[in-house]
Amino acid sequence: MRIAQLEDLTYLEHLESLCFPESRRSPRRSLRMSIQSASQIVMICETKPDEGPPQRVGAVILLNYKNSLRIYSLAIDPQFQSQGYGSLILEDVLAHARQHGYRRVSLEADSGNKKLIRFYERFGFEVTDTLPDYYAKGEPAVRMRKELFADDIPQVDERPNVIVVENAKHWPFEIPGTQVVLATTYLSSSRYQNSSLFRVFNLCRSFKPHKFGYYVSLLASARDQRVIPNVTALRDLSSVSLVQSVADDVEEAIQEHLKNVAGREFSLEVYFENTPTPGMSALAKLLAHQFELLLFRVKFVKEERWEIQQVQLLSLPTVIKEHPQDIETNAAKYFQRKRFHRARFKHFHYDLAILINPQEKTPPSCQEALHRMRSAAEKVGFYTEFITKQDYNRICEFDALFIRETTSVDHYTYRFSRRAYAEGLIVMDDPWSILRCSNKMYLYERLSRARVRQPRSWLICKETPEALNLDHFEFPIVLKLPDSCFSVGVFKVNDKSEMREKLDLLFKTSEVVIAQEFLQTPFDWRIGVLDGSPLYACKYHMARGHWQIYNWSPDDREDFVGDAETLALNQVPAHVLQTAVKGAALIGDGLYGVDLKEHQGKAYVIEINDNPNIDAGVEDAILGDDLYLQLMNSFYNRIERERKSPHFVSFRED
Repeated sequence: MRIAQLEDLTYLEHLESLCFPESRRSPRRSLRMSIQSASQIVMICETKPDEGPPQRVGAVILLNYKNSLRIYSLAIDPQFQSQGYGSLILEDVLAHARQHGYRRVSLEADSGNKKLIRFYERFGFEVTDTLPDYYAKGEPAVRMRKELFADDIPQVDERPNVIVVENAKHWPFEIPGTQVVLATTYLSSSRYQNSSLFRVFNLCRSFKPHKFGYYVSLLASARDQRVIPNVTALRDLSSVSLVQSVADDVEEAIQEHLKNVAGREFSLEVYFENTPTPGMSALAKLLAHQFELLLFRVKFVKEERWEIQQVQLLSLPTVIKEHPQDIETNAAKYFQRKRFHRARFKHFHYDLAILINPQEKTPPSCQEALHRMRSAAEKVGFYTEFITKQDYNRICEFDALFIRETTSVDHYTYRFSRRAYAEGLIVMDDPWSILRCSNKMYLYERLSRARVRQPRSWLICKETPEALNLDHFEFPIVLKLPDSCFSVGVFKVNDKSEMREKLDLLFKTSEVVIAQEFLQTPFDWRIGVLDGSPLYACKYHMARGHWQIYNWSPDDREDFVGDAETLALNQVPAHVLQTAVKGAALIGDGLYGVDLKEHQGKAYVIEINDNPNIDAGVEDAILGDDLYLQLMNSFYNRIERERKSPHFVSFRED
């Protein structure tokens, strides 16, 4: 069994004509959408003969729902029927459903085809409904369903609450409805990679970048799982101003609860939305909802009013050692709930700020491009001001923020973005796009789940079998730090010895490294995507004598970057544009630069950038001033659309 590609479209169309009457066939357009859809799976069943290429014998189309997997279509080529292939496909579908945490598998069958109904009944399917006129007038069907969690799935999988720790000894409690998983297992097991049904409660010891706790929260978001704490919440803790901004909605509650506290300092420890401090349970719950944290300490100081000075994460082993009864009691109450609170922030109102760094050597936009942006903004109706990092406290004076310097999660550009979003501004790059695009692990998981083609990749965790045994890798291969950008922290290795040397070096920085298949091409495609549609297309050629677009050698080279060539969108292969748009949609609806390689007629996503280059004479070579007008119209339309909407802050959007 393999995932269908667009190259299989003609075969699927032919298979439909062989297996179904004309009124029940899926048209070519529908089949194409099924292959490309993130909510459907099309699988091809092939034989593997001793000689010659594989032969396609059938196919199945699956529809993904939250708790169930639906078999939309299952077809076997007539020349291969009655040879057991239908049973093999159905067994594979059921195994897929179990592995990915679905509760049931459903399908519809012709009510007059008793042989087909008996076939499904042998696998445990039961008729649950009769559907008159389902296929057409006078052509009824039956709906059949197989429940998986009754006896097919191990009991542990009925518990969607996943507590992730680095050491099983750190969580000594047995709490109904929860399962305890090691961080390495959560990161690498396909059980957790491919299902969005889990709620993840990250209780690792450290959440610093490159530590397991950070990667657990990051990948949980990439897998569309509800995770506490998420990476946005973790990042907020590094800035006092962000912490205070997050706490604005509970300002009056803080003053009310602390009005009788003596002294000028006060600390409140919160364990699973409760606290051992008498009389502070209501405040503890408010703060836990607002910050979306599990174990933390809030330090308050009083000047004229009480203010939050610091929010500090607490170590699970330490808290259990000091307050074992409080932890167990509070955790038991916490995990009995079926719904978990999401923080909500106030919405402010609205001029355009463009954040730049005049000293940056390789900014994402040159001076001429910035000038054209301002002219376009004025035509659309914005007053525009260029700001720098010194203007952080002025963010709330504007309605929108456009970041035009290189972004990073460990940089003030992220703090600007996060603050702007919390203040209700329309912002590009938004904070979740910066977080998502800055981490290769997130992109790998996100693209894999949506079946967007990318070079074969592997996550290698420190001190795991994959890190110790390199025999199964084919060289050359590319190694990447998860947080690498602009080709920095990216290495090509040619053999096991060189790979071992680089892994030892990279593991000093990160506990997880990405290994990726090396695809050699003379250029990379860069497709600019705005609001879910292609904006521009460029070919970025490799730096002279180098395998990457940028050659970050120690030498001060004039040719450290390759040439760029801009094309009209109608000159770009359709599959390149489609792959770019699909990849960008997995990140958000802002402005992205999708880097792809075209290899043997197929498009592979290499990277998605939240802060793509827009330089005069390069990216705008085809559209000219219209490119900047489209950008500014996007800001204007977003402000108009979002002004009256509630503002939510979370790394994952439901």
